[in-house]
Amino acid sequence: MPYCLACGTKTDFETQTCPSCGQAVRHRIDPPGDAFPEPSEPEIPWEGDDAESGADDAKSGTDDADSGAGDATNGTGAEESKPLAGIDDTLAAEDDEAGDTPPSTDPSGPSPFADRWSFGVAATYPVDEDYRPLVVGGIVELIALVLPVFSLVTVGYGFRLCGAVARGQRERPAFDDYGESLVGGLQSLLVAGLYGVVLVVGGGAAAAVWTVDEPLGIALGVTTGVLGLYPFPASLTVYAATGELRTAFSRASAGRFATSGTYVRAWLAWLAGIVAVALAAVLSVITLVGPVVVRAWGTYSLGVLWGYYYRSAAAEGIVPPAPDEPVQ
Repeated sequence: MPYCLACGTKTDFETQTCPSCGQAVRHRIDPPGDAFPEPSEPEIPWEGDDAESGADDAKSGTDDADSGAGDATNGTGAEESKPLAGIDDTLAAEDDEAGDTPPSTDPSGPSPFADRWSFGVAATYPVDEDYRPLVVGGIVELIALVLPVFSLVTVGYGFRLCGAVARGQRERPAFDDYGESLVGGLQSLLVAGLYGVVLVVGGGAAAAVWTVDEPLGIALGVTTGVLGLYPFPASLTVYAATGELRTAFSRASAGRFATSGTYVRAWLAWLAGIVAVALAAVLSVITLVGPVVVRAWGTYSLGVLWGYYYRSAAAEGIVPPAPDEPVQ
């Protein structure tokens, strides 16, 4: 389309002079002056995001380069980017300390209880930290007056205490694991049952012999009583210390323990402990619930007493050390 170069009026190809300004018209297609803007291309939505992402990546690359430069310069870039790393480590360490860490044992070498009196350890170890074993044990023994089977829980906890002290464990086992205590009571009942068979069979044989030869029958009865009663605590203690029934009747462990001077002292201390518990139970009658509490405490204490002397025997080399596994 022809345009007037002076005023831009559109004309036809036949017109030679602009009708508006009278200037000569030159035949051209483009308009004079500033060019008309071309229509903009349609925008694609994701092209802007890609551009921004590219810019972010470029910026991130710059930051990484700067961080790498910082690490190469003084090696502190990673530490500066984690200012709470030290605090996190401290909190994690505190959580580990506050967690349920297993108690430590000391089954060999000098006994960790050697500097304490046996009766002192027996009296205080069951109630170390709290008196829950005493209170709950008293309730269990009160129920056992009606249902004797409940006594297996307190007997079993005394069995576990014996094993813990025999392994040199300063922290007493948890009392709230009633299942383990019941298992310990059944283990004690098993050993008692095996020795009970010896007493029943030997006693029957002694009675039969007594009808024929009285002196011989008496001698056989005494022998049966000694064989059925004297080594019984040794087997029970070894079983609690090692957790192995076979070892509880072996010559290397139970046999050596039962024939040692330490075992004689343990027997005498055990008898004295039984007398002390009986007197305490009688004196506590005025409190009504005192006897059942004393019974629970006495069961625990006598178990600790035997564990104390087993640990002493292990320190003297009389018996092998107990396993290095805590009683929890």
